[in-house]
Amino acid sequence: MANEPSTREAYRQQKEAEEAAFKQRNQERLRTEREYARQKQKAAFKAVTDDAPEKKRRREKKEDLPAVKRLKTRLNWAIGITFGLIIIVYLILFFI
Repeated sequence: MANEPSTREAYRQQKEAEEAAFKQRNQERLRTEREYARQKQKAAFKAVTDDAPEKKRRREKKEDLPAVKRLKTRLNWAIGITFGLIIIVYLILFFI
């Protein structure tokens, strides 16, 4: 029975060493992940800012692309038709 305390102590020390190693690996992993996230964020920001002059010119000129103009026209027609149909339905329901 004299060996039990030293065995438990050795086991405890081994577990503490394993936990310390795990914490150190985990901290290194987190540091690496943060660094990777910063690099990705910088790359994404750079990609966005590289396109900024073109968007800025478009905003200054107040010009819409042809596709945007077509979509605006179609949307206006769709809204008008929907509004007209709603009025027709109300008229039918009111007079029947």
